Amino acid sequence: MKKFLIFILFLSFCGGASDSEETSEQSESNEATQQSESNEATQQSESNEATQKEEELIDHMTLVDYPAKLYFAGDIPTEVHSRAEFAFSIIQEKLGKYPVEVYFVGTDENEKDNLSNLFCTNREKAGNFDPNDLRLNFRDFDDCMNFIDERYFSEYLRSGLETEQRGFQASGNKGHNGQSHQRYHLLVWSKPIGFEVENGEGYQIELRGVFHEYWHVFQIAHMDFYNCSDKDIRSTCEYNFDPPDYLIGGTWLQEGTAVFKEITILQEQIKIGNLKNIQVDILQEFNNQYFDGQRVMEQCPGMSIRDITYSDPCRRAVYGWGAWAAAYLTHKVNDPYIFENVYYPELKKLGDPELVFANTFGMTRDEFFAEFDSWIYLSEEERKIVIPAVEENTGKLYYP
Repeated sequence: MKKFLIFILFLSFCGGASDSEETSEQSESNEATQQSESNEATQQSESNEATQKEEELIDHMTLVDYPAKLYFAGDIPTEVHSRAEFAFSIIQEKLGKYPVEVYFVGTDENEKDNLSNLFCTNREKAGNFDPNDLRLNFRDFDDCMNFIDERYFSEYLRSGLETEQRGFQASGNKGHNGQSHQRYHLLVWSKPIGFEVENGEGYQIELRGVFHEYWHVFQIAHMDFYNCSDKDIRSTCEYNFDPPDYLIGGTWLQEGTAVFKEITILQEQIKIGNLKNIQVDILQEFNNQYFDGQRVMEQCPGMSIRDITYSDPCRRAVYGWGAWAAAYLTHKVNDPYIFENVYYPELKKLGDPELVFANTFGMTRDEFFAEFDSWIYLSEEERKIVIPAVEENTGKLYYP
């Protein structure tokens, strides 16, 4: 699955298009019996109104009250639309609704161009055109069209064509593609072929892809990329393009937790009956990831997944062995939900990944990898204790 990068131009899916406003509780006003008390009440009211306006500002970290906005190229069948909407509704119910736009590119060049036009129309409506602020915005409509086509949509169209030609069962390319500086998350999909046949293998692969990429939305939504003179007043904050790599905590954590979540959430959906005629053994799924990681690690002898980046020849190991690293950590604290319930909320609050890691897991990253880098080579029988069990009917994860 495609990585997300954080560039100088950007950071690193049919829901309603209504705006969301977060409102604070209205303060109760007391009758003023003296002029001084009246002035004080007026000042307090003005302060509350200012606070409300500050809270109305939606950025990439904000929970909103509308679903992910999904846009499809004209050559993608309509039944695929509803299946993609269903997949995103599942994961947003679990992780929360953040400002997300998803663009599904098909395999028709003209329809791809129409989708590019729609993307830029959305950017224009969002106020993302400003020739005087090109760090955060596009110069004009043509600038936006060139950006989305050259950087994304043409690439995803080629991926869709390759997926069809090679007979793959599901989308060959999908990813979180930044844009947090424009106050939303951009996801782009090549043609989601697996959603054309419900409850087939390709269908569950597409579901997993949605779970994986939305996990990246959740991760980034818990990383504050702003420098603020007063964090409680968001208008004092300026977007900072420098710290994301530090906040991410390593490619192994970024992708390993995403694979861990895609596998376990799929298991949950099977157990509660949202996927019919599909049975996937959770241990086998993790073993598949293990053997894939083991194979690619041969290209980076002596290396720890801690140090692997997307540019390394063994980069797939951050997905395979990274999933085992995530499982190891959840087992360490006996909580399969530790990342969404503790680690990332604390990261959003404190902004210090080293401190949050130590507080969450009871050891530093150095101490963790001193254990994990040798543990990962143990036998399957010794390793499998870190894989959570899945409760029948509810899909709840637990450690026996």
